[in-house]
Amino acid sequence: MYKPADAKGRAQNVPVPVKPALADKNTKEGLEAFAKYWFQALSYAYETGNTKLMEAGSGPNCRFCNGLRDNIKNAWQGKQWIVGGKVQTPSVSALYKKGATSQQATVQVIQQEITIYKADGTPFPDVTKQTNTGSQAVVSFDSSGWTVIDLGLIR
Repeated sequence: MYKPADAKGRAQNVPVPVKPALADKNTKEGLEAFAKYWFQALSYAYETGNTKLMEAGSGPNCRFCNGLRDNIKNAWQGKQWIVGGKVQTPSVSALYKKGATSQQATVQVIQQEITIYKADGTPFPDVTKQTNTGSQAVVSFDSSGWTVIDLGLIR
C-alpha cells in the first residue's frame, strides 16, 4: 500500500508511472500525453529519489532537466529523503506543427511543498514552498520517441 513520505521516513510503495501508448505517437495528442507522463516521472523522482524515468525522457543537453535531476540526487544523498514535491499537471497544451524538428508544450505545474529530511529525521531549515507555475517544454521526436530538449519556467 502506498504511504507518502513523512518526518519519520521515506515514501513506500510509490506507484511507478506508466507511459501511455499515446505518448509514443508523433501527434499533438501524443506530445501532450508525453509531457504529462514526463512530469509524472519527475514527481516519482521527487518521491523516491529514482530519476531514471525522467532521465530517459530528457535530452543530454537539457540544462533545466539536468539541474532538476542533480537537485533530486543531492536531496536523496546518503540516508536523506524528501517529503512532498509531488507534481500535478492539470493543464497541458501543445503547439504542434507537423514535420517540425521540435515541438512545444505549455504545462501548468503544481508542486507540493518540499522538505528535505536528514538521516536523523531532522528537517533542513530551507523549505521549498508549494508552487503553481507554467513551464514551457521543447521536445523532439525520433525513432525512440519524444525527448525533452529544453525546459523553462514561464515568467
